[in-house]
Amino acid sequence: WVLSEGLKPFQFVLFTSIQRQDTAMEPWARHLGPKDEISCVGVVGGTHGNERNGVFLGRTFAKIAGPPGGKHGCGFELLVTEANVEATKKNLRYTEEDLNRCFLLKDLNNPEHTKLYEHRRAKELNALLGPKDSPTPKCDFIFDLHNTTAATGVCLLMHPRDPFAQEIAAYLISIDPSVVVVTWNNTEVGLLPSVGRSGMTFEVGPVPTGCLHAEQYLQSERLLRAAFKYIEAHNAAAKGAPTKRRKVSMQVFLNQGVIKYPRDASGEIAGVQHAAIQYKDFQVPLEATTPVFTMFDGTEKTMADVYDKPTDGLYPFFVNEAAYVEKDIAFSVCKKSTLEVSVLQFEEN
Repeated sequence: WVLSEGLKPFQFVLFTSIQRQDTAMEPWARHLGPKDEISCVGVVGGTHGNERNGVFLGRTFAKIAGPPGGKHGCGFELLVTEANVEATKKNLRYTEEDLNRCFLLKDLNNPEHTKLYEHRRAKELNALLGPKDSPTPKCDFIFDLHNTTAATGVCLLMHPRDPFAQEIAAYLISIDPSVVVVTWNNTEVGLLPSVGRSGMTFEVGPVPTGCLHAEQYLQSERLLRAAFKYIEAHNAAAKGAPTKRRKVSMQVFLNQGVIKYPRDASGEIAGVQHAAIQYKDFQVPLEATTPVFTMFDGTEKTMADVYDKPTDGLYPFFVNEAAYVEKDIAFSVCKKSTLEVSVLQFEEN
C-alpha cells in the first residue's frame, strides 16, 4: 500500500474541493479544475516490482499508448511507463529503497540525492512525467497501479485537495459500488502520482506479492477504461460542450495513523492480527474493546491496549500488508466521512 505513514491526522474541514493553497508556497498543489483540459494521461505500473497485477496491467495499456487519437481511441495522449524497472526484473518491491517514497520535492530537486538506484530513477520519472514543481507538467493526470496483500478491494487513494481525482472516484463508484476511496494526508506526499497535476494510486487487494489475480486484474482494467471515458467527457466540458452535473455524497476514509506490532522484551513480534479484523478492511468499526491482536501467549490485545486516543468512528485498513512488516506497521486506522462531489453526467458510447 502507499499511504503516507507517520504524519499527524488531519481535519476533514481542511480539504473541501474549493479550498486551495498558494502554489508559490506549495508548487506541487496545482490540481486540475473543471476548466482545465487534460492533454496527457499517465499510466504507471511496477512502482513496486513485485506487485504483478500493476506490472502487467501497465504492460497491457502500454500496447495502446500513444498520441491523441491513437490506438487507445481517446483525445488525449496516453503515456505508459514501468517505474521500478530493476525491481520488476527481480520480482522485488524495490532494490535499495521504496521508490514510492522518493518523490518529495526536496529530494527530486537535490542534485546530490542520487546515491541509490531508486533516487536516480525517481528523478528520471519526474523528468518524464512531471516535473513536480511545474505548473504545467507533462502528465495532467497519473494512475499509479498497485496491489496489496490486504483485503482492500479496489481502493483509490488521492490527495484531499484534488477535486478532479475525487470526481473520477465518484464516477467509478457509480459503476462499481465496491470501490473504496482513501485520502492521503493534507500535505505534500512523496508518492509517484504527485508528480502530475492530479492523480491517484490504484490499489487492489488481496493479491499475494509476486502473483497475478485474474478477477481483480480484469476489474481494474474495466475501471481504468471507464476513467478514460470520464476524462474524455471532462475535456468536452472544458472546451464548452453542454454539460450536466449532479452532486453526490461520496464516502471517504480519512487516515488517522498506524498501529505497530506488539513486541516482547527482546523486541520480537509477540502477536498477530486478530481474526476480528483480518480480511475486514474498512468493514469493522473499531471499539475500545475490539480485539486486534492474538498474542502468542494465548491472550488478546484490544484496541484500547494499542491506541491511546478515542476510537469513535475508526476502521482498520491495510491489515497485515506483507510489505509493512519491515516498517513495523500491523495495520492502519481511518475514519469514515463523506465528501460532496460534483460529477459530470454524460452518455457513454
